[in-house]
Amino acid sequence: MSCQTGIIASSQLAAYLSGPAHHADRCIKINIDDEELQLVQHRLATSDYESDWDRNVMVCIEDDEPCYIFYRLDEQAKEGEYNYVFMCFVPNDTSVKNKMLYAATRATLKRIFGDNRIATEYLGTVKEELSLQGYKNHVLSAGSSAPMTEAEKELAQVKKDEAAMRSQMSTNSATLPGLNLPATQELLNNLEKFKKGFVNYLQIKLDTEKEELKLWDCSNISAPELASKIPEDEPRYHLFNYNHTFEGENLWKIVFIYSCPGYNVPVKQRMMYSSTKACFLDSLKNLEIDVAARTEISDGGEVAENDVFEMIHPQKHASRAAFIKPKVPSRGGRRLIR
Repeated sequence: MSCQTGIIASSQLAAYLSGPAHHADRCIKINIDDEELQLVQHRLATSDYESDWDRNVMVCIEDDEPCYIFYRLDEQAKEGEYNYVFMCFVPNDTSVKNKMLYAATRATLKRIFGDNRIATEYLGTVKEELSLQGYKNHVLSAGSSAPMTEAEKELAQVKKDEAAMRSQMSTNSATLPGLNLPATQELLNNLEKFKKGFVNYLQIKLDTEKEELKLWDCSNISAPELASKIPEDEPRYHLFNYNHTFEGENLWKIVFIYSCPGYNVPVKQRMMYSSTKACFLDSLKNLEIDVAARTEISDGGEVAENDVFEMIHPQKHASRAAFIKPKVPSRGGRRLIR
């Protein structure tokens, strides 16, 4: 049971969900630990769902730890299985990488559990939102909107979760315009140098522990040297101002490269780089750094000089042949007139 983020269900969770025992449980708590979906605890139903709610859900939740909760209602679906409420609890002070991880893994966990068994779902950032009263408030709020298709519900939930995460991200230190993660002052200073042409290469590292973007390398290099700058064990962002000649004109064109050396990179690190990339590119626009081409690579062999040139000046395909004017109809081949 794998998902796009690389998170898998632990063998214990997979066995539990595939067996009949979980049908008797009222409350199921799952979290992400060591890049796996783990079964933390499950609690039996002892009364109706309202009476069981707070004494099960509120006991499962810890103030500072994100988790998923499946809560069994009393009504059953047409297939004879119970309906569930699916709750994603992500406290306000959760790290950015965990907020992203839990949001990105939510859809996959739903598929593992069974989308058809989920009657409703919502995100909570404080414990009270997952109480019985919090659930009722959510139902009342959701009931005021027009009915949506399953695809519309999924899209609306994704947007809601992303908006909640963006509002929770810290922006206390110096930041790049429009970028959710803070940037060190050293990086900001060197972006200005890069913009003015004092250097032609920057390498940016995303520090997942400090949750900030920082400068890793700043230098002047030639195009053949670019490949040697690509790390073999960690992702990076690269900015390279490529000096070259095209159609008789001397040009400087900026290339953005996101390098990520395959799936041996930890899931959280990949997600952080991937999720921050678009915001970083938007921030470069705000700083008036014009990126002519962008690419994603897994190793330095993909950015030889001819590759960089091709990014900026793609060759026209042979299939796009020039228009050939048809011949004027004639009575035959040309004849010599005497």
